[in-house]
Amino acid sequence: MYERRTANSDFVTHFGNCCGFAGMKKPSLALLIAGAALAGVAGCAQIKQPPAQARAVPAGLRFDQVGSVTLFPGEPCTPQIMFSFRSAGSTVWLGAPKHEAKILTEAAKSNQRVHISGRWRRGGLSNCSYVAVTSAELTR
Repeated sequence: MYERRTANSDFVTHFGNCCGFAGMKKPSLALLIAGAALAGVAGCAQIKQPPAQARAVPAGLRFDQVGSVTLFPGEPCTPQIMFSFRSAGSTVWLGAPKHEAKILTEAAKSNQRVHISGRWRRGGLSNCSYVAVTSAELTR
């Protein structure tokens, strides 16, 4: 009689032979073990979280705080945003002219705190508020 073989059974047999499961009576057990191992590895993968959203603030208000700054990690809602500023548990997006951007980049690289002054601006999209930096200085 002809033995009916499928691509799946060929894979299971080959997998069992090459991976040390040749002594197992049931190839489905080898597949179950391989599936459990794959699920365990997939469970350890880290999910990339989107950056925190800036809060909507009326345009034109003054901004004056001290905190830490990092380079903006994602795709901003407006091209002016280049930095994320963290102070007192909140994150604010910053856009800065060339001179201030140089100071903020150095602060981000060396993990230094900065004093930021500026004005709130509105980006092109709704809920896209950022601070247009007018002054940035390193603090100790």
